Amino acid sequence: MTTRWATPWARGDEEPSRPAEPADMGEQLSRGSTAADEGPKRPIDDVSFGVQVAAWWSICVLLILAAITALGALLSHVYLVTVTITIAVMLCALLEPAVRILRGFGLPRPLAALLVFVLGIAAIAFLTWYALSQIAAAKDVLITQVQDAADTIRHWLVHGPLHVAPAQADKYTTNLGDTLAQNQGNILSGVASQASGALGILSGAVLCLFATLFMLLDNGSMWRWVVRLAPVHSRAHVATAGAAAWRTLTAYMRSLVLLGGINALAMVPAMWIAGLPLVAPLAVLIFLGSLVPLIGVIVAGVIVCLIALVTKGVATAIVMAVVLVLIVQLFGNLLNPIILGKAVDLHPLAILVTVTAGTLLAGAFGAFVGVPLVAVLNNGVKAIRNGRSPDSQEV
Repeated sequence: MTTRWATPWARGDEEPSRPAEPADMGEQLSRGSTAADEGPKRPIDDVSFGVQVAAWWSICVLLILAAITALGALLSHVYLVTVTITIAVMLCALLEPAVRILRGFGLPRPLAALLVFVLGIAAIAFLTWYALSQIAAAKDVLITQVQDAADTIRHWLVHGPLHVAPAQADKYTTNLGDTLAQNQGNILSGVASQASGALGILSGAVLCLFATLFMLLDNGSMWRWVVRLAPVHSRAHVATAGAAAWRTLTAYMRSLVLLGGINALAMVPAMWIAGLPLVAPLAVLIFLGSLVPLIGVIVAGVIVCLIALVTKGVATAIVMAVVLVLIVQLFGNLLNPIILGKAVDLHPLAILVTVTAGTLLAGAFGAFVGVPLVAVLNNGVKAIRNGRSPDSQEV
């Protein structure tokens, strides 16, 4: 009996595999059916999830850049309209607070807008005329002083420690000054030809003036029309971003003009005490340079220091550079937070990168509008994310 019923593994043989249980068979059948349903493996299955996400992000970024490039190309074809309308919007943001103040005294909007427009444009025209007339009147004196300075530098290069050859020194001093003096007419005509290529300075100025006046006379109907162009579910976001953008631009222009005026007025006593010529035109130059963040002030300061170097010597030029840096830093750090608050919350490095990129893309105009454009976009996006409702003030 024992031998008859002995199992195979009892005799030392290997244990045979047991038949699969019903649960195991169902699992195998399920896996088999799933593999059959999936079909052959696709190549994309071997790409990791992170790489797929990066690829989709890259496609989206490339599409956005393509759209921006197309928009830039379109605006460049109508460069005159782009520049004049942009300047008109910035002028309107600068003059709009004065219109609001006059309306607070009971004046109707058309009368307040017309009064502010006339006074504002008259002030800008007077400053421009004064600066140009003073510089034109002192042109001969400056050319003589520059030539004298070039002769002094040439003498130092030849007879100083460098012992530069006279012919080589002439390339850096005398010949350069003579070339600039002889070709100043060609330089001015070249600038004029570039300006006239975009339908002329006059047509751009007239378009800018009319656009500024119409924007000041408008009570917000143009902006409401722009909001209605957006889909219904997005109009609240567009209105919120627009209100934040307008507040940012108004604060930026106010700060720009106030700080530029303060910098120019603070430099007047320093230049007067140092005995520099053309104090008033140089003050206007510092004011205009302050309108372009960082780079504009640097360019204006370099010109002031060069004139100080030519007319008064190295010591005076160094003193002027130190005074200008102290004034710009002092008033910028003390007054800028008070005037702007958090309206234009941009890091100095972001401002420098923006101005540089704007200069490379669109020259002086790009340097002028780069910072306010980035600030407007930044605060508009922030307003949408914070979910703030648009202000009820008129724009």
